[in-house]
Amino acid sequence: MMQVRTMGRIAVDRWLRVVRLPIDAAAHLMSEDRGPRNAAMLVADRADAMVRAAAGNFLNDDVLRSDAARRRTAAEERQRALRLRVQADEKAQESDIQLMNDLERSEHLRQRAEQDAEQTSHEVLEHAARQKNEAKKRASVQKRAVEKSQQARANAADKAAKQKRLEVLDEQTGALDRESEALTATDEARRLAKAASSAKAARKGTA
Repeated sequence: MMQVRTMGRIAVDRWLRVVRLPIDAAAHLMSEDRGPRNAAMLVADRADAMVRAAAGNFLNDDVLRSDAARRRTAAEERQRALRLRVQADEKAQESDIQLMNDLERSEHLRQRAEQDAEQTSHEVLEHAARQKNEAKKRASVQKRAVEKSQQARANAADKAAKQKRLEVLDEQTGALDRESEALTATDEARRLAKAASSAKAARKGTA
């Protein structure tokens, strides 16, 4: 009986190897980076364990059943590892997407900061230009006010000088008038004295 079980075990193992040969060959051609290869190998391992378990039950072979249990456990571990890898890949992809979003937001914030800085610089330059123009206007107004004040003082001084000259001329004219009147009075006095003298002489001649 033991020999029959051993021969049956060997036959099952060889048959499974033949059946799995194209499956294993196809799986090795798949990419190792992602899940297709692992998924194909997982399906093949589960089928292998299932056949060994069925054969072990049929032949009442504890070795086949134990081998089937080990292969089933290994397949479950491989499935768990595959699921964890898929989850890790998904998390890595989500992290990459989040990183890209963060980079895009950072770039947007950087561009916004540059625009704000440029706008602020433009506003500062405009404000400085307005202040400069206003300062020029105030300086021009002050200059015109100073020039106007100086002109007013010059006009006042000129007017005062003219008034002074007019007063001097008036005084000179008054003095000349008084001198002329004095001369006229002197001449009149002389004329009257001469006339009186002539009248007196005439009276003496007729007496």
